[in-house]
Amino acid sequence: MKTIVVANQKGGVGKTTVARHLAFYGAEQGLRVLAVDMDVQGNFSTTFKAIADENGFAAEQAKNPKEVLVASRLFGKDDGTRPVPCAERLDYVEADSGIVEVERRNLEQVIAAGQKRFAGLSSSYDVCVVDTGPAVSNLLVVALSVGDFAVSPCKPDRDAIAGLAGFFSNVVRVRDETGINPKLAPLGVLPNQVSKGRAYHRDVLGDMRAHWGAGVMPVVLYERAAIDVAKDRPVWRTERGESRNVAAKEMKTVCSFIYKRMGL
Repeated sequence: MKTIVVANQKGGVGKTTVARHLAFYGAEQGLRVLAVDMDVQGNFSTTFKAIADENGFAAEQAKNPKEVLVASRLFGKDDGTRPVPCAERLDYVEADSGIVEVERRNLEQVIAAGQKRFAGLSSSYDVCVVDTGPAVSNLLVVALSVGDFAVSPCKPDRDAIAGLAGFFSNVVRVRDETGINPKLAPLGVLPNQVSKGRAYHRDVLGDMRAHWGAGVMPVVLYERAAIDVAKDRPVWRTERGESRNVAAKEMKTVCSFIYKRMGL
């Protein structure tokens, strides 16, 4: 199992949208996908709960709640709970309120437990997509400690870019300074929600590429109305229209690029 962590310590930059589509894309490519929500807001979870309900899995989950693996349990003793299926080749781990308490526990013990649990899940899946919250906290460190790759969606906005500093410093902390996870590979910054018609966006994106070079991905996601409604299904499965067709092509290009970078 290859695990990708989608992170940026600034909210509203499209992390969950990108994470959803990475999960959808992988399942459609025939890979066994695990979606993990580590954001207490739970928007990532809402997507997969809706899919589970649509496919008839939610009722089964309700019958056996004690057998359901939720995010906080990933970082404690293995209690035999398992991810919830929601579609063919697609399972998920829901965010729960207990995830906030995880960062208040001994960080070393939490990381060791998480790495052990993810290793135990590894044989059941080909790829795991982890969505993270916007807060500056040890939860991001914990998420990065179990990741093989990390990607940071970012709007071409100077306030959003400010969140990247924390992301990169945490990658360095986890991989290099502490050696918690030496295999972690940052795939870079994904320009997201870019408006072609705004000179400000073009200028800031140019500044990002000039400053970070290859650290900014060569692919871009533009502002598209179709993406706003693609919550419970990929944008390429929503109703047809000009915005949908263009957005679908751009999103598939991004997902394909990231999966190739991950060797999948």
